[in-house]
Amino acid sequence: MSGGSAEASASSGGAVDASAPETGTALGHRVLVGRDSEVDALRSALKSLIGARGRAVALVGEPGVGKSALMSALAALACDAGLPVLSTHADAAEPLKPFTTLLECGPGARQEESAGPAAPPAAAAAVLDDLHRLPADSIPGVVQLIHAASASPLLLVMAYRERQLSFEMAEVLSRALSSGRLDLWRLGPLSLEQTRALLGDRPDLDDIHRSGEGNPLYLKAIAGDGEAVTEAATAILGEFAGLDRDALTVAQAAAALGEPFHPELLVEVAGLDVADAMGALDTLTRADLLRPVGPGPQLALRHPVLGAVVHGRLDPGRRLALHRRAEAALARRGAPIARRAPHVAQAADPSRPDHVATLVDMARDCLHSAPHIAAGYLETAVSLIPQSGSFWHEARVLLAQARLLTGDAANSRALLDTLGADLPGSPFRTRVIADTSRAAQRLGHYAEAAAIARSGLASLSDHDTAAAAALHTELADAALDQRQYATAERHAGIAAATARGYGDRAGEANALAQASLARLHLCDRAGAQAAAARAAELVDAAGDTSLLANLQSVYQLGLTESLLGQLPEAERHLARGAALSRRSGQHHVLPAILKALGEVQLRSGDVPGALATLDEVLARPGGSPATRAIALSLRAKALLWRGAQGDGRDALLLAGQAAGIAGSAPTAWAVVVRCLHAEIVLLAGDPERGGWLLLEAAGGTGLPLLTALRRPRWCDVLAEAAALGGDLAAAERWARLGEESVAQLSTAGRRGFSLRARMRVHALRGEADEAVEAAEQAVEGFSAGGKRIEVCRTLLAVASLSLDAGRGQQVDGWLGRAAALAGQCGSARLAEEVADERRRLAGPAGRGGSTGPLAALSSRERQIAGLTSTGMTSKEIAGALFLSQRTVDTHLNRIYRKLGLTNRVALTRLMLDAGGRPEPS
Repeated sequence: MSGGSAEASASSGGAVDASAPETGTALGHRVLVGRDSEVDALRSALKSLIGARGRAVALVGEPGVGKSALMSALAALACDAGLPVLSTHADAAEPLKPFTTLLECGPGARQEESAGPAAPPAAAAAVLDDLHRLPADSIPGVVQLIHAASASPLLLVMAYRERQLSFEMAEVLSRALSSGRLDLWRLGPLSLEQTRALLGDRPDLDDIHRSGEGNPLYLKAIAGDGEAVTEAATAILGEFAGLDRDALTVAQAAAALGEPFHPELLVEVAGLDVADAMGALDTLTRADLLRPVGPGPQLALRHPVLGAVVHGRLDPGRRLALHRRAEAALARRGAPIARRAPHVAQAADPSRPDHVATLVDMARDCLHSAPHIAAGYLETAVSLIPQSGSFWHEARVLLAQARLLTGDAANSRALLDTLGADLPGSPFRTRVIADTSRAAQRLGHYAEAAAIARSGLASLSDHDTAAAAALHTELADAALDQRQYATAERHAGIAAATARGYGDRAGEANALAQASLARLHLCDRAGAQAAAARAAELVDAAGDTSLLANLQSVYQLGLTESLLGQLPEAERHLARGAALSRRSGQHHVLPAILKALGEVQLRSGDVPGALATLDEVLARPGGSPATRAIALSLRAKALLWRGAQGDGRDALLLAGQAAGIAGSAPTAWAVVVRCLHAEIVLLAGDPERGGWLLLEAAGGTGLPLLTALRRPRWCDVLAEAAALGGDLAAAERWARLGEESVAQLSTAGRRGFSLRARMRVHALRGEADEAVEAAEQAVEGFSAGGKRIEVCRTLLAVASLSLDAGRGQQVDGWLGRAAALAGQCGSARLAEEVADERRRLAGPAGRGGSTGPLAALSSRERQIAGLTSTGMTSKEIAGALFLSQRTVDTHLNRIYRKLGLTNRVALTRLMLDAGGRPEPS
């Protein structure tokens, strides 16, 4: 930022309380966010004053971007350095009076004459805010100040708004820039990360940042909480202070219009004569409160936030009058309903039926593209319609739908229940039944939702309607959850055909994705892939408007593609669905979409991305119990793989919470949640408990609650638990069951799990070559499916069993690949396991020699061996490591077997001879 005309490229920021995330620069009791570069430059400039080198800086930027905050920072820095600070504002009665001495004599000149030589000038800082408001007769003083800063130890900082600068002042500054006496620092908007530091992390941060254009003032006003909003609103209202009556009237009319407008329309809404209104427009434009916008000769307030603040301070009567004049003026101009409806909503006349019709028509139009806006229109309409009115039922049905789409299932269900008994023979009856079923499902009342849908379907006289397709879709969803896959396929097939018949492509895609999922569980992989491919064609060919009418279709497709192992396609579709949901405000499906997206990211090995996505799920209100429980389980697993301090404890806590939500329910999602809980317990170091929890979750030794699609994965987990306990027979049983399930599916991704289970059996039998071959085939299968974490785990497993067998030839290559994958996945846990195996590789076992002390033991085994050598009992070790006593004994048996020992005494002696020390628990 040095040089006469160099512009500051760093972003600007805003000041926040010290309680905010401190990613900015601390100055006194405040934190300046996103302004590190500018603050560092000011510090450097202040230090230069000691060598009698001055500097003049002009801060330029949008109103509210943080110029004044930076000038306050300069004052604080100068005071900390013991320098005098001269400060003034352009609106002061004599704005340059504080600088009189500087203008006359220089910063350190004495106030009395002396016979001796003049004292050297002392360093000082001078601050001049709102330079654009400075009177014309003060311009010569500004020229002198800039000259003084170049000739003496004075740091002069001036701030101004470029749009409001006078021609004369612009000429002065231009000459100073050209001569090198003035530096220009242009302050830009905050980045998204700086906005996060200013406001804190929140689900709607992207939307706030985009709406606020990165301007700290606007961001605080939009954020909508606490003192920051009050402070921002006060600052905005201050800009309107001092306006004459006509200018304020026109500003209020602009706030009521809330959109770009032609001057003639604004004049009519303001209720002024043309000459007065045009003069007021000129005043507001010079004050940079109004700006020209295209196309054509249109104007708008500088930012919508200004309009929102001014509109919020209007008296009720004034607000009503402005909106009624706006609606009437727009109606005379033949404006579309989308422009008139907001004014009708603000000033609806109960005696005018056309106002109710306008609100209901607009709600129909924006129900899916902006359901929260539709809900506002409908709430106003409902308050105006008499019970015998023509829109009585429709407005309430639409309002219930709007609430459901925004994620307010409870209030939607309450309204639907009041309508149910009042709609015999009504054309809205089947729509109400379908929405009631949907609301019950979102509230976690799964059996009730299915019963409502069945009842509604039985009462239909015409089964080739949109309502019939919706009910079949609900029944297919319920059947999938109840693991009744043949029933699900039947209902989904009917729904797809019906939707196709009346041209509902999104509805057809949703039903096809459901049918694909059912066929996959029925081991019809070819049929599942064909249905999913057709659903993907429909979704990809559909425009956003079509998909917004049925966002569930994008979620269902992404979920199905994930289970088919098509992870990139699943991520693409789910990301599109999430973007559409956020943009439209259809939050009813967003938690489910994000849950599925987080799972895809985790399976693909993007641990940081998965955690961010799942955190958003859990931070958002709404979502069904199933969605929340699965999101908790997935986050627990992601924490385990991240492996930061405390992640293991938190993972167990989250997995337990998820299992508590699932309870003993027999539904598919509850079974998955309980299985994930068991796996996390095993991965956290308790294979014995994890094994029996998994058996309990899956319904016993035959795993009857799991279909062939899911068995290979959980058979591998059970085989791992058996292998850790040295139970060859159990490991063989689970490996064989996994292989039988894979044979029914013919899928490479699932085959990876059965091959890894078989690898564990070979290792227990001492068949090293066969174990390596199975592991390499498993790696190939997992790689084909893009499952980086599973590839890494398999490489670590084969490296470990090879070292156990005293074979180190290929281990270095496996560990190198595993290390790269651990880094790509963002997994400290996997990286640590790689480091453990590399230490073993560097020992005697890795060099193919004898299995010396500790070299053949895993990190956990060394830990338990060390604690045993201190005299701790198995029960005490279990308590220290949060394991079961039986798990500790299982580890000890493996340790004895690996080291050729028979008891604790021999182990203790060996540990002492080898210099072994207990590792931290």
